[in-house]
Amino acid sequence: MTKTSLFAAAALALAITLVAALYWLTLDETDPCANPQADISAAILADDGDDQAGLANRAILMRGGCAKEESTGE
Repeated sequence: MTKTSLFAAAALALAITLVAALYWLTLDETDPCANPQADISAAILADDGDDQAGLANRAILMRGGCAKEESTGE
């Protein structure tokens, strides 16, 4: 193999490794229904009004999904 093909193979391997590492680092397996109060607390403690509104909306959406799971038993 020539130097350019070795370099291309190494660059491809590096790119695949970086994508896999970023995926692994950002993987979130926590149960959002385990502590629904945490989302509300984050919304209250947010400094900016826009952040508060966004976090409150997220907490409401997450809590709605948890309520459906509890009622169906899933």
